[in-house]
Amino acid sequence: RKDLDRPPWPHGELFITMGPIKVLTRAVHKVADMTMFLVVGNDYTYIYNVSWEDPKLDHQAFKPGPNDNIITIASAGCNVFDYLIEGSRVTAVDLNAAQIALTELKAIAVQKLTFEHFFDIFAKNKVNLLKAKYESDIRPLLTRRSQQFWDSHIKTLKNVMYSGTSGMLAYIVCRVLFRLIGLGWIRHTVVERQSTDEFNAAVKKNGWRLNFFCHVIDYLISSAGFAMLAGVPSRQLELGLHRNNNFQTVFERICSTDLVHDNYFYYGYIAGEYSALCCPRYLKRENYNALRKSLNEKKLTLFEGTLVDALKADEKQKYTVASLLDHMDWMPPSMINEEMYWLQKRMDPKGLTVFWRSYSEKVHSAPLQWLKPKQVPDEGDRVAMYWSTWCAKMDGTVRYDLRTTSWSKTPPKPATIFDLVSTGIKIVTFPVLQSFAKKSVVAKHQLPEHASKMEAFYESQKDEYDSFREQMLFARPVLAECLPIRRPASGGKMVWVDVGGGTARNLEFFSVETIKENFDKIVVVDVSLSLLEVAKKRVAAAGLSGIIECIYCDFCDPAQVQQKLPKSGTCDLVTMSYSLSMIPDKAGALQSAVKLLKPKGEGVLGVADFFYGGGRRASYGKGDRDGITNILTRAYCEFTRLWFKQDHVILLEESMFDGVRDKLDFDMVPQERFRRRVPLLPLLRPWHGCLMAPTK
Repeated sequence: RKDLDRPPWPHGELFITMGPIKVLTRAVHKVADMTMFLVVGNDYTYIYNVSWEDPKLDHQAFKPGPNDNIITIASAGCNVFDYLIEGSRVTAVDLNAAQIALTELKAIAVQKLTFEHFFDIFAKNKVNLLKAKYESDIRPLLTRRSQQFWDSHIKTLKNVMYSGTSGMLAYIVCRVLFRLIGLGWIRHTVVERQSTDEFNAAVKKNGWRLNFFCHVIDYLISSAGFAMLAGVPSRQLELGLHRNNNFQTVFERICSTDLVHDNYFYYGYIAGEYSALCCPRYLKRENYNALRKSLNEKKLTLFEGTLVDALKADEKQKYTVASLLDHMDWMPPSMINEEMYWLQKRMDPKGLTVFWRSYSEKVHSAPLQWLKPKQVPDEGDRVAMYWSTWCAKMDGTVRYDLRTTSWSKTPPKPATIFDLVSTGIKIVTFPVLQSFAKKSVVAKHQLPEHASKMEAFYESQKDEYDSFREQMLFARPVLAECLPIRRPASGGKMVWVDVGGGTARNLEFFSVETIKENFDKIVVVDVSLSLLEVAKKRVAAAGLSGIIECIYCDFCDPAQVQQKLPKSGTCDLVTMSYSLSMIPDKAGALQSAVKLLKPKGEGVLGVADFFYGGGRRASYGKGDRDGITNILTRAYCEFTRLWFKQDHVILLEESMFDGVRDKLDFDMVPQERFRRRVPLLPLLRPWHGCLMAPTK
């Protein structure tokens, strides 16, 4: 609502740009994450006593019906029951056994209790009635795991509405903070007076108190670790830390809904109970028989574990809908890719609708972007805490596959301490010895200037190259997880050029079967003859010589590119894995990549490399283009840049890509940025990054 003025303190800017405070905040987030996953992993209690996803949007996006077989997250069971009311068959999955126990308790209660008793327990918090019915009517039908949970928890249960960690957080906010800050009028107008008009008038009158309240909530959630009580891990929280005053926006959205008659998500917490009018659909009398009918027909399957575990467990199931709530927000690309792979294997022959919510305004991960999802209009979302909602059709056009660690016939040689030390010495001493090594290479191979440097650098390292780089090139597997495997619009299979591919190790993240099934041609390009020699042996041992070609080529030389590589505009993928930083003419290399790629989004450039800074995403939208937010960070990045420059590695900056921004879309697919230590140099923690840029 525009009645609420933004508070004068830009606390998001304060807590992110101040170096020591940023470090402290991240430490708090790590402790909160550990605590939350300890609760979930050990099934101490449930987090959600209410499912915090508005089912109205589900109906708008995919209209669940009797012909649907839906797999979803159990949470508190609210949305699960909503699907069952429509006659859908549902598999509800949760890693937390306590959430399964809560959903199962409600399901058994629907089957065994009258509507009046069920409503009294789960809407009006008549816990004594639940305890009276538990032993005789409910417990005998519970699974053993759920029996164990409720046998130890039902005695201490005092209030269903404020149970679980999210209920605890709601109690702190609605029963403690409201009183301390002078917001008791919210309960008075919404619950006692049942007046939307009086509530709206009070909002205008108490603007400064609401501003202060929103600031406190933002601080508790964003910086003080209270997000763990709501089941929000730091990776998900970070998707919105570039926005100031998140809860201010949430409160404005809440005020635009009907808190008295319709928005049960907040009415329940404010009142401490539901009303007959303002409650989830499964608590309404007119839906009770339909819900009971579906449960009696055994249309609900509960599964404790991950979604992947559930999909692996029953190969006969074919799903029409995957309603994934917001749980992918905290997943890295590898986990999302794996989940999409198993959903693809279990999708209905007619296709699968994938539906999810996000705390990010955009699609937050590359594997999801390749589905070409459409944003679902979410005006009027009663939860009001998500910044986007997405729906995509999985029909086999994009293929998800599990990545591998190596081809079975060429397992990577494990790095020994001697390997790390000896290779490290070669790298560190190369700036001193390079003139002598380069003369030897020129005399032996008659190579150009840059190629001579690269061959001199790698000739003595080729045998230990892969084992040492496994400890250093951390974005390389991330790039493999983010690359799309797609069916070309023109038919046939894909064409891939890997620039600076060296020993062809980059290709091993894709199985031999995946390469044979999806690629017509793969070209490994490099200027190091020693590394290409290793690559040819690896490719031959895997039986892929008919698909993969290893070529000596200076990628900055347009004549060589035109002569030796595929025709312009015919490549689906061009990748540079830790090679662009070592190419002198970066602008020329990027232009060569653009020329090779198919136009109009069919071609994709993928880059994994060392970066100067963490970028706008890692710095939560603060600082400059490279994500540098303060002088200390700048000094450290400069030191890192100078260190790597000794070995002709130039850390990538955002400005280096400006020459091709008119031809490539760098904003469509989110980047990944993170820091890792360099072997033997624990104080050196450069930024690693992975970016994907489709053609325009």
